[in-house]
Amino acid sequence: MIQKMNKLKVFEAFAGYGGASYGLKRSKIEFEVIGFSEIDKFTSEFYQKNHPKTFNYGDITKIDPKKIPDFDLFTGGFPCQPFSQVGMGLGEDDTRGTLFHDIIRICKIKKPKHILLENVKGLKTVRHGRTLKTIISKLTKLGYDVVTEVMNSKNYGIPQNRERVWIYAYQGILPLTFNLSPPTRKLKIFFKDLLDKEPDKLLFKNQKQIKRLKELYNLDFKVKEPSCADLYNKNIRSDGISITILEPHHNKMRVAHPSINNKLQVRKYSINEHFRFMGFKNEKIDLCNQSYQQLCKMLANGWDVNLTSLIFQNIFKQIQNNQYENISKAS
Repeated sequence: MIQKMNKLKVFEAFAGYGGASYGLKRSKIEFEVIGFSEIDKFTSEFYQKNHPKTFNYGDITKIDPKKIPDFDLFTGGFPCQPFSQVGMGLGEDDTRGTLFHDIIRICKIKKPKHILLENVKGLKTVRHGRTLKTIISKLTKLGYDVVTEVMNSKNYGIPQNRERVWIYAYQGILPLTFNLSPPTRKLKIFFKDLLDKEPDKLLFKNQKQIKRLKELYNLDFKVKEPSCADLYNKNIRSDGISITILEPHHNKMRVAHPSINNKLQVRKYSINEHFRFMGFKNEKIDLCNQSYQQLCKMLANGWDVNLTSLIFQNIFKQIQNNQYENISKAS
């Protein structure tokens, strides 16, 4: 249980739909977002509609840190495409891959107590390991103790195979026993549990389209229960877990339903299913009349709200316990 603490002031960079904000709300940590940074027009509209009265500082490369109010926590899921297996994998050769320098530039001036960053697992590969080492080195030079860990959503209650690198930096010295990963949780809900009870008929592919999918991916879509058709790896998952939520243009995510009258049933994920697989539960959401493509793209690039809340709870519980122990020793 996290004890009462001063209200955290947060700057949410590369904000997306506000995964950090939703995670903090879910974790019941008192906080205030003093500003966010987002350049996508539709994502910015969604953020401001669902997190009212929050100022968007826009393009992070153009932000003057001295014009931002002081804050305690910097969060950022900086662009993952340069390090992703699904993307080109160009790393720092992709201009988006250099945006972490702007994180350093801002944090050097503002000196927040906490920094939480997220990226794809590819950042920890040999190919992109130099980039991660640079991030850690630069944060360390600014006086931060840095911890990095790979976590998968499926190990924390959400049936999605979503592996991400999480980077936590603390201004000071973390206790030797500090562990960024929360205790894992056995799955209690599975793929079929997060599906719409009555999916929109427009989501379903026709028999000609399904035949084409069978030819392209050499898959038999006959299933006994609703299952994830993983076109990326060319299989029908039998573990009750979704593949990583991807942007719609990848066209690699499908739901396979039991046949009806010997006709195969295959469809796209719905918008609501995208939200559920990204950890949303009872949050009230305004979709801002945005399209399927816009919303699903935004969700694919967001933070798992469930896992984010557990990470925040785990971090601040350990920090508070350590501070209490230090006070006790001093007295």
